Amino acid sequence: MMELPAGLIEHTIRRGTIIHSYGFTDIDHGKFFVVVGFNGESLVGFFFINSAINRMIFGKQRLLDMQYPMKQADYPFLRYDSFLCATNIMTIEKSALATDIADGTASVVGEMQPVHLSELLSAARESDLFTDYEKATFLSD
Repeated sequence: MMELPAGLIEHTIRRGTIIHSYGFTDIDHGKFFVVVGFNGESLVGFFFINSAINRMIFGKQRLLDMQYPMKQADYPFLRYDSFLCATNIMTIEKSALATDIADGTASVVGEMQPVHLSELLSAARESDLFTDYEKATFLSD
């Protein structure tokens, strides 16, 4: 099988792409995440998918409101019904992510369903958890 160069892989990463990665040095297991936007050509903004809602946010309604349910029936790569935690936009260099995909540290596992992506982005654009800069950079149309 022919391997794609990282530069070509960069062009396949788009809003709604779901990736599984072992490349996070501060996390001791593989994580799923959804790409939500870009700051031009260099940074990818994303939200993590978690198997459960973090107990630390119980009682914090504005954070609970941004736990987007993802059903295993809709996303068969998930082992359980899960939650996309849309409380903090994480970033990674697009070139680093493409390199991780090229070397097998990360892999594209699917795409967020368009209706789900639209609901998520709409909620994030309305949320006061994100700055105007984050909304304009990563969440705009």
